[in-house]
Amino acid sequence: MFKSIVAPSPPKTFKKALPVQSPLSGKISPIVNIPNALFSQGMYGDGVAIEPSGYQLFAPYAGIVTALPETAHCITLVAKNGLRFYIQLGMNSHTMMGEGFKRIAKVGQQYKAGDVLLEFDLIKMRRRLDSTLSAFTVQNPQNLSAIQGHYYQAIATKDVAMTLYI
Repeated sequence: MFKSIVAPSPPKTFKKALPVQSPLSGKISPIVNIPNALFSQGMYGDGVAIEPSGYQLFAPYAGIVTALPETAHCITLVAKNGLRFYIQLGMNSHTMMGEGFKRIAKVGQQYKAGDVLLEFDLIKMRRRLDSTLSAFTVQNPQNLSAIQGHYYQAIATKDVAMTLYI
C-alpha cells in the first residue's frame, strides 16, 4: 500500500522530478485523511487530498480530458507525458447528481496547464456531503519512483501539490 509516497525529502535515486501544480485552492493533506477506503488505501492511485476553498478546478498539467461524467463531480486527465490524473470533488459527490457542478471542459478536449476545467458550488457541497475533501491522484504510479505530497495551504495553479519522481 503507499510504497511510492515519500517523506518531505526526495528519494535518494531518481532521474527527474516533475512538480505538479495544485488543481484546487485549499489545504493539501495526505490522501489517507480521506474518509473513503477507495482513496485512503490507494485503489484510485497515489496522491494527495485537498480541502477546497475556491470554486474552480484547474488543469494541473497540459494534456487531454479522457473522462468527465454528466454529474461533473470528477475528471480524469492524461498528460502529454502519459501520466493519468484523477480528481474527485468531495466524497460521494455523485449523489448530488450534478447539482452544484458545471462542466467547462469536454471529453477529448486538449487543455493547457492552468485552464479551468470545472466549476463547483462549495457551499452546496458542504451542506450535502459528509466530506468535501477532494482526491487528486496519479492513477499510474507504477511508472514513478515516488510521489511527494506538499502539505500546506495552496493557491490553484500557483503552488505545487505534489512532486513526481521518475
